[in-house]
Amino acid sequence: MITRAIIADDHPMCREAARMALEIVAPDAEASQAATLREVLDDARPAGLVILDLGLADSRGIASLIEVARARPSTPILVVSGDERPDIEARAAASGAKGYVGKAAPLADLAAAIRIVLSGGTYFTPGLQLEPGADSADARLASLSPAEARVLRAMRDGGLNKQIAYELGLSEITVKQHVKAILRKLAVVNRTQAVLLLHDAARDPKE
Repeated sequence: MITRAIIADDHPMCREAARMALEIVAPDAEASQAATLREVLDDARPAGLVILDLGLADSRGIASLIEVARARPSTPILVVSGDERPDIEARAAASGAKGYVGKAAPLADLAAAIRIVLSGGTYFTPGLQLEPGADSADARLASLSPAEARVLRAMRDGGLNKQIAYELGLSEITVKQHVKAILRKLAVVNRTQAVLLLHDAARDPKE
């Protein structure tokens, strides 16, 4: 059984509900709480589970899930979200989540999801189409390496190759190589299209 889990939600009551559900399944596990995506990404301690809200204040939507999955590739992620639309749930499944629970679900359902995910299973709505396609935008974004993802975020902020190289401590040649790889992996022809793809992933699922 796990010794530590990260609960990321910007609503204290939701974090407490997740903590209670975790306690039902793993009473001895430490529940580290985070209110922002930055706190999750800055947390370098080992964790056996991440319970993640998609609507964190500093990073919205599927983009936050992709970042956490990239930072912790061996850690199962259970999404707990107020958006229960099947397409968002399917996108979460394609982007690295091992389960998806609506915030309106009973505490017992959340505990069941935690138990199943920790046992190596998945917890999604029965009948959900879990394979949106290897060519989906979310899957393509998830294929980027951590370094490529950092360069893409810098591109989103308007940085040119020379500026990005300075900000990230890379050579300009390395940045150019990353940009080339980004365009290839995202199947786009220019930087604008790559940034638009990232923008769509970061969009509030309710928009």
